[in-house]
Amino acid sequence: MADHLDRADAAGAALTWDARGELAEHVAALKVVATDVALGVTNTIFDVTGARATSNAVGLDRFWRNVRTHTLHDPVAYKRREVGDHYVNGTYPPFTLYT
Repeated sequence: MADHLDRADAAGAALTWDARGELAEHVAALKVVATDVALGVTNTIFDVTGARATSNAVGLDRFWRNVRTHTLHDPVAYKRREVGDHYVNGTYPPFTLYT
């Protein structure tokens, strides 16, 4: 991923729409994976530690809440659709402030 970002940064104003689209697809795929992993880890913490870990004294609930808040901003369901559309149809996501 870092090499894609480096190439896009180095291209500057010469960045093509296709290169931008490829970068947007990599970012979308990374968001999908990061969301799945983060939610899985934070949910598993409570499976392992039990209900007492949700008390304010322990404070583990804030990690789950922070992860969940980030996953709801620019919902991952849209990213899954964008990634799938790219691999099935070769399209790139439309340019928005989220991509």
